[in-house]
Amino acid sequence: MALLQFKPAPMYILDEVDAALDLSHTQNIGRLIKTRFKGSQFIVVSLKDGMFQNANRIFKTRFSEGTSVVQALTPADLK
Repeated sequence: MALLQFKPAPMYILDEVDAALDLSHTQNIGRLIKTRFKGSQFIVVSLKDGMFQNANRIFKTRFSEGTSVVQALTPADLK
């Protein structure tokens, strides 16, 4: 963590980094990303609401009739 803060990358891609975590710890990771890495962009794949609550942008992807459908959402849309 200290190394990432010392020399942060411009972009990170995290694929279900919260898969084994409960809601509380998922929210903590989301808050940590949002507060400590303001100069970096994150693409996070997650199935948990705790991560969505800290997102600036959310893209919901689903498969419909043989085609991928992408929908842009905000955290307010999930309530």
